[in-house]
Amino acid sequence: MRILWVALLCCVPLFALDVTINYGKELKEHFSVLNIAHKEPLECQEKYDTQGEVTHIICTLDRMPIASFSPTETLFFRFWSRVVDGRFYLYVEPKHKIKLFASPSDLKKQTPITKEQPQLSTSWQIIGYKQTIPFLNDYANQAKPKGLNFPIKIVKNKELYFKDLDINRGPLHYDEGEDFEAYNHIKTLINNHNHIEAVKAIDETLITYPKTIFTKDLLLYRLRALEHFDSVENSDMIVDMGTKWIKKYPTDSNVPEVLYYLGNAYADMKIPNEAKYYFERTISEYPESRYMPLSKMALAKHFNSGSDSTAASKLFAQAYQEAKDLDSASAVAIEWSKFRLQNHDKEQAQKLLETMLKVNPSYIAKYPMKSYEFLKFLAEEQLYLIAAKLGEYLYDNLPNDDISAEDLLNNISLWYQGANATQDAHRINKMFLQEFEHRPKAEEVKDRDDKLLFALAQDESADSKIEKYDYIIENYANSPEQEKALSLKAQTLFDEGKYQEVLDLKDMLKNDPIVGKSYSVLLHQSLENNDCKQASNYYLQYPNATLQESQKMPLFDCLYALALNKQAAQISQNMAQSSQDVGQKLAWLYRDTLNFAKLGDEKSTARAGRDTLTLAKNLKNPQYYDVGFELFNALSSLEDKEGMLETYAFLKEFQANNPKMLQVNLTLLKKAESQKDELGIEIYAKDILRLQNLLNNTADSPYVDFALTQSYIRTQRLNEALNVLDNLLKKDINDDNKQKTLYLKGSVLKTSGQDSRAAFEQCMLINYEGAWKSLCAQALNILKGN
Repeated sequence: MRILWVALLCCVPLFALDVTINYGKELKEHFSVLNIAHKEPLECQEKYDTQGEVTHIICTLDRMPIASFSPTETLFFRFWSRVVDGRFYLYVEPKHKIKLFASPSDLKKQTPITKEQPQLSTSWQIIGYKQTIPFLNDYANQAKPKGLNFPIKIVKNKELYFKDLDINRGPLHYDEGEDFEAYNHIKTLINNHNHIEAVKAIDETLITYPKTIFTKDLLLYRLRALEHFDSVENSDMIVDMGTKWIKKYPTDSNVPEVLYYLGNAYADMKIPNEAKYYFERTISEYPESRYMPLSKMALAKHFNSGSDSTAASKLFAQAYQEAKDLDSASAVAIEWSKFRLQNHDKEQAQKLLETMLKVNPSYIAKYPMKSYEFLKFLAEEQLYLIAAKLGEYLYDNLPNDDISAEDLLNNISLWYQGANATQDAHRINKMFLQEFEHRPKAEEVKDRDDKLLFALAQDESADSKIEKYDYIIENYANSPEQEKALSLKAQTLFDEGKYQEVLDLKDMLKNDPIVGKSYSVLLHQSLENNDCKQASNYYLQYPNATLQESQKMPLFDCLYALALNKQAAQISQNMAQSSQDVGQKLAWLYRDTLNFAKLGDEKSTARAGRDTLTLAKNLKNPQYYDVGFELFNALSSLEDKEGMLETYAFLKEFQANNPKMLQVNLTLLKKAESQKDELGIEIYAKDILRLQNLLNNTADSPYVDFALTQSYIRTQRLNEALNVLDNLLKKDINDDNKQKTLYLKGSVLKTSGQDSRAAFEQCMLINYEGAWKSLCAQALNILKGN
């Protein structure tokens, strides 16, 4: 086993929590070890995805930290912390792959790390690796592997670097051809635009193989990597390497590329004459090279101020038209768009970038660091939408970890938001929360997304608002977003006076108060329009509707008219008692009396009726005197004889000719008959007969006529009895009652000593066979016998 260590000490004094990071190399594969130690046992757990890969590791302590712990990144890890309800959480996320092991507390000793994972340990190790976890291969053939056993060396100097050592700790000797393997690896890194790793690998290879035949190519790759990685910072190195390379390889086909790099380096160093020299040399000496139009672009880019501005525009146009490939055209488009923006021509700059996005979007992902900086520049220039679209492509095609995917995705969301592309911003936020739910920015993104989703609709027309809310309702079913969109849509409809459309949403709005408000408004409108049926319908659907005092009585009358007496009672409850105006009080008492009567509540009817009648008499308001009839009926049901007679006296005085007096008299007549009160019978019967003549209504005959006749007979007032019977015969009565009337008449005549034969004979002439006819026949026979 060959091991190379480069150690970085990163101790974080969090209440005796030590976090130490080591780097190493085994079998040509780099790895890293994150050591976590604490004086008391802490818990660490691996979290997996559906494929069984470790997505992150969480270590927890029941402690509050002494100091804050800022998020940190290394080549293999991202780690950060949170405190929730007094409990400390440390998150570790892999950039490649990771594995968790409980380890001995003394990291400086060669001690096996047990495979049997305890739940708690004072020391943990997290191994970060790319393909194969180190140190396990030697144990693969053991029958019962007990753990990992490898040396851990803490080195204070983080810059210290050792070449590969053999098993005897001497310089490692490579077999012939290993430089070719390194060359191929570097070529792959360059093609994948992994420039940082490429520079490191080139330097290592040139040191290890100083006489390699690939020196020219490796140096060119190094120039290319430095140019694309950070040409400004490395301009001195590019000039030194580039000039030496050209002197050594003056006839190489890649000379135009190096000349171009030299021109850029001198431009970055603010040495314009040298920069122009190399650019112009490239243009003149290598007109067919792909770097000829790029050199024109560079001239335009670096020398475009003052009087050179017009010339720069021409050079940009030429470079764009003469570009040898799509990547060259894209490079020109980016620099030309910068130039356009500096000259306040956003429209043309955006057109250039939109064309690049359409034709060659992959260019943006080939140089991620430079592209990301360019996108930030576009955002500063408020070209948010194109920045967001290019940024999204970059995120989807990130070749390496040179830039933070989390930071990029967060900015894409902000750029879409800046462009008022609300739905896209929301989509990116959802993506962020799925990909980085445990990261520190997650709560910030969630909070921003909650506010963002509905911001766009605030200043738009009602129809546009509703269209957006409908989109959210349809696309975010069973979510807080849908619930909020429904509420806002209902409020918008309400503000537009579309109350019925609000009610159409009531099943989805749950307990939203806007439903009640809509019912209240529609109820008010129906009452104002005297639409009783509709008003009742709205009230029945929403009895808690807010009502103004002036609307309660019309609604009561409406419900009463439709025989909705229980609902009417809800409206009138306590209204009479709370009314300050005596007129209003009287009106409510009157209505209560009538409604209680319909509900069959005799006691409440009697109580309200007495109050109504008393107040009406005091106010001398005959409009409400007819309440006496409901009061009389209630008192009759309650067997309150004294109250009945008192009420009858009032009605006789003020409602004598009211048709309802027929029923009042009839009730009293029957009670008088049951009590054999002859005077009462005469009074009530005669009043009924009077009302019959007045109203042309004989509904209670012949009952009343017979009752009065019988009373007259019992009191020997025979002539008056005959008069009643003669009047009865003039009424429309059936044959049986006619025979009875004639029989009684004959009997009264006989009793009074008058000729009764004619009455009995007339009875016999009626073509009806009944008991009274038989009595008439018997009376005739008796008369004949005499």
